[in-house]
Amino acid sequence: MHSAVLTVVGAEVAKHLGDVQHALPLRSVCKEWRDIATLSSIEAEVDLSPVSSEAGGAQEAKKDLFFKRCPRIRKLTYHVSPAISLAKFESAMHELSSRLTSLEELVLLFNNPAQQFESRQLAVLARIPTLRALTLQANFHPESCNFGVLMGLKNLSSLVVLPSEASTGLTDAHVASLAALVNLAAVEFPGHAKAFTGTSLTALAALRKLTRLVITSNKPQAVDYTLALPALAGLRAITRRASSAESHLHLELGVPDAAWGAALLRAVSGPGLSRLAVAVREAADSAAVKALVEAPGAREKLVGVDLEFRAAPTAEDIAALASYSNLQRLHLTCKCPRAPPSRMDWRPWLALSQLKHLHMHINPAWRDPLQPSTVAAMAEAWPLLEHLHLRLSPADNATHALNKLQNFNNLKTLSLTWLGQAAPPAGGAGLQRRRSGSLDATVFNLGYLPASLQELSLTSISSVRLAVPSSSNITAADSAAAVAGAPLSGLSKLAMDGNFGISDALVANLVAAAPHLTSLTMVLTGRQTLSAAGLATVAAGLRRLGNLHLSDYRESPLCLSQSCLLGLAATGDLGSQLRYLKLSTPDVVHAELLPGVFSGFSKLRRLDLVGCQDQAAAALAAALPLCCMKHTADWAGEGVAPEESSTCLL
Repeated sequence: MHSAVLTVVGAEVAKHLGDVQHALPLRSVCKEWRDIATLSSIEAEVDLSPVSSEAGGAQEAKKDLFFKRCPRIRKLTYHVSPAISLAKFESAMHELSSRLTSLEELVLLFNNPAQQFESRQLAVLARIPTLRALTLQANFHPESCNFGVLMGLKNLSSLVVLPSEASTGLTDAHVASLAALVNLAAVEFPGHAKAFTGTSLTALAALRKLTRLVITSNKPQAVDYTLALPALAGLRAITRRASSAESHLHLELGVPDAAWGAALLRAVSGPGLSRLAVAVREAADSAAVKALVEAPGAREKLVGVDLEFRAAPTAEDIAALASYSNLQRLHLTCKCPRAPPSRMDWRPWLALSQLKHLHMHINPAWRDPLQPSTVAAMAEAWPLLEHLHLRLSPADNATHALNKLQNFNNLKTLSLTWLGQAAPPAGGAGLQRRRSGSLDATVFNLGYLPASLQELSLTSISSVRLAVPSSSNITAADSAAAVAGAPLSGLSKLAMDGNFGISDALVANLVAAAPHLTSLTMVLTGRQTLSAAGLATVAAGLRRLGNLHLSDYRESPLCLSQSCLLGLAATGDLGSQLRYLKLSTPDVVHAELLPGVFSGFSKLRRLDLVGCQDQAAAALAAALPLCCMKHTADWAGEGVAPEESSTCLL
């Protein structure tokens, strides 16, 4: 009776626990609770890794315990280590499909681009009949991979192919094979493959339930973008399917140039198109921007524009883009050094009330310095804004306009870049001229950031000093709101690249103010004084840190040494929780890389050592079984004899 009551009560309470880690402290209540608490876990992230045969029994017991305690997993993220062969992967997936009978979403991440995914590996996934969403990051064989083998998954409605290093992406043949998956409602894949011209998109017209098609161009400058004009016929066929109103298409597409984008709008405009977002690869002039704006349906259907100006944007260009009343994403850049005939005005952009993403990387010398009233007006005009990137000058700091960033209530990602020195405005108080003649920017106070912020990226080649929020550096008028809001408490990702005065004391304050960081990037230049002691503070204070990227380009003694790496791995839980470590310093590049130095980072999935020699990488690979080090054919793992290695889940 006692056990039955605990089972019922425990199962109800466990529904609100979330993942397994949050339930761990409650296991000590009693044996029944320990067994029940983890049964409510519906999401997990695990590794498929090689282990020695000596530990095979313990690893099998660990794997059985995972399946026993988490039988109702609905979402599984599966990292396949480089040393796992495709045959071992197939074997592991057979077991997974038979034991996780409630699995609805599967994310497969292959860390060895040398392996080529074929139809037989896809066929293994067809054994999971409950699957509704599938995300793959792999290198697909250009000829021997047919997505049609997944047609048995009647519930599969979402397929996402993530870009992968050294991957050729999807070919026209791959895309054509998707037509067999008739229940797909959402399809997303990178469109940068040389073998993808878009001519096979006509086949996707067979997908009557398709409501979202995203063909991204993640590497527009690194590869040839070969999308051909015949692709327009396929896109037209998709938007003109004879189907219900519920299957109107949301389309996101990378296009070669603005003229192609205008042709796309003419081809797909009509009742079958719900929304359209375009990313234009080639820089556009004013005539191309005008043609894009005046294309049929642009003002009603266009919700996203990624565009680079060939010359400085004119007032006419800004007015044209600001006329998109439904625009949700605006990503504008300009590399032209020539100034426009008149200063850029922010006011036309304020009409875009639906904006969620704004990336404005345009020379700040082409506009007046930001004023507090301007930033406050932005926050009021864009209440839905979640992502903001601005290119700034020290003059923008002098006006204290950035203090009004706290007015953005929904902002999740903020990126600020200070490039170059700007001339001070008339009567510009707060700018101090140093002996060298350069302008020293005012303090950028992190206490005025929005409490909703999750990701913060700061880049500067000028001097920008950071102040971590505390009662001593916030004015009396705003102290209550700023301190009570705890602007850094929800921050999960922080990147600092440039002259920010990064020191042991500053890092200690950042760790205390943002204890939940999962990703930290620091690029050290100039006179910054961070030492090994500051890194030890990071290791001890950031209990959730999974990604650490450190570049040290200083001429002074470096903060990173072989002994420091050993200390980081042994401090707190960093050695067992760090998944991605990137180091770029002369001390690592030119020193002897001993596997024992890195072996403490037992859970690393990726290790980037800039300048690392191939032989050193091979030695490190033996010490880091989960880790992707080099993209060579012999990393496929097929040569490992069964008696020398076994497969481990977790």
